[in-house]
Amino acid sequence: MSRPSEFDLIRDCFSSGYPAANDLLLGIGDDCSLIRPPADMELAQSIDTQVAGVHFPTDAPGNLIASRALRCAVSDLAAMGAVPQGFHLALTLSDNNEDFLQDFASGLRLTANTLGIPLLGGDTTYGKQLTISVAVQGWLPRGLGLRRDAARAGQDVWLTGKVGAAALVLDDILRDPTRDDQETAPYYHPRVHLSFGHLLLSLATSAIDISDGLIQDARHIANASGVILNLDATAIPTSVSPEHSRWRECLTGGDDYQLLFTAPQSARERIEACALTAGLNHCARIGHVEEGEPDVCVRKNGELLTFEQEGYTHFNR
Repeated sequence: MSRPSEFDLIRDCFSSGYPAANDLLLGIGDDCSLIRPPADMELAQSIDTQVAGVHFPTDAPGNLIASRALRCAVSDLAAMGAVPQGFHLALTLSDNNEDFLQDFASGLRLTANTLGIPLLGGDTTYGKQLTISVAVQGWLPRGLGLRRDAARAGQDVWLTGKVGAAALVLDDILRDPTRDDQETAPYYHPRVHLSFGHLLLSLATSAIDISDGLIQDARHIANASGVILNLDATAIPTSVSPEHSRWRECLTGGDDYQLLFTAPQSARERIEACALTAGLNHCARIGHVEEGEPDVCVRKNGELLTFEQEGYTHFNR
């Protein structure tokens, strides 16, 4: 029995079952997708690539890989405060295993419907290693997108929730990549803060999603804005207590996809109200912004902490 062709795979796995988009004029099946832009809106775009054996275990189930890949990509839209418009998918496959593709497509459809983001099109190719690229885009009111370069001295630093759960469960996932439960959910099914990110458009001054580690990603804001982010370690919501032997990993491990953002002190009450509206349990004020050479300073009970590695980097492992 012959295996399905590329076009069979597209038709069977990716042509239906995804959310509809009112602004989509032409989707899957042509050379490009066509989108009708709304008036007075800007288009936010991002692309995220995940490689087997680097970003997820090579023998993880397809539905879990799909959930992780799409959620990680859409989190960039949340960090900008954008409303999802759609995504494109590029798959590099070592073979056209129909069972894996059906499982992957099932997880992709479920996640796309959960996040409310349509599949607009994509591409499939052959390669030696499974590689997944997800390009996402969304709409923003003109001039209101949350960037990294607008943090200012005197502002607060906030974090939407606990960090560390994904990093601390990674060893268990590597031992059993098929495990799909409450403990592995932060890794395979990270929460994407789309609604809260959109609520922050009129409140926050800068924002980033935590993918490579809290301290490392905080440094992106510090460098872009030309400021110092002073963080209180005891105020940071973490998956284990500061006395735990692996507590430091919570600050550097990454894969959290919480939002780190800055905002004026005058916005505190409104941010707390928005956090309640969005159902956040641990939105916390974890520090403040100061003038000075760009830096991230983490203090625990007054002691300045140092870290050998502040987060994940691809080319320095």
